[in-house]
Amino acid sequence: MWKRLVYDYHSYFDHQSVFMIKKSRKEKEKKARRDLIIDSALQVMKEKGFENATMDEIAEAAEMGKGTLYLYFESKTALYLAISERGARLLNQQIARILVQEATGLELIEKIGFVYLDFIRDNPLFFTAFNYFEHVVNEGKMAGTSLIDDCNTHAREAMAYIVRALQIGMQDGSIKSTIDPRMLGIIIWGASRGVMHMAFLKQQNSHLQLLDDVEYDLNTLVTGFINLLRTGMKK
Repeated sequence: MWKRLVYDYHSYFDHQSVFMIKKSRKEKEKKARRDLIIDSALQVMKEKGFENATMDEIAEAAEMGKGTLYLYFESKTALYLAISERGARLLNQQIARILVQEATGLELIEKIGFVYLDFIRDNPLFFTAFNYFEHVVNEGKMAGTSLIDDCNTHAREAMAYIVRALQIGMQDGSIKSTIDPRMLGIIIWGASRGVMHMAFLKQQNSHLQLLDDVEYDLNTLVTGFINLLRTGMKK
């Protein structure tokens, strides 16, 4: 009887081990296919434009049926949010690497600003996706879904990085401590998004006429904004 119990014990765990391996393999395959869809969507959007890309074109680029595509993303909105989530996650990874550097808080804020500039300049579709995410939230669409929750989590994480850099600066004396770091972080975040948005409108020739009197591009506008921030925050 004891031998039988030992056999059953090992048999059970062998079965569980095989089950977990199969489950892990399926999860990896599912993630790989999901990533392929997002990669394909970005490629199609790069050629057709963010709003003009169709699910048919994305399915064709991913070499899968449209039905399979909808198994992973129930709508175009869901796919766009997945692109926003990926962009926010990648950007946060770069910002996180800045915070472990030996630098003053003021220098950290400046470095974060230029990381943001380089990221958006190299990945303009992600910036469009960020704006789309905000539009979806404002419209109250897909509230409570995992995609919205993930995007919100990344936004809070990015804000936490900015606030932490400000706190470091206020502690080391490189940044004024006359304003709450959380409030200052919101101001920086909101202003930087507005500046970036203006630069994109300028590139697309869909800006207000009053901006025609000023010659600027993405680099000069954001660099000027960062320099202004540095001057205003410097203690």
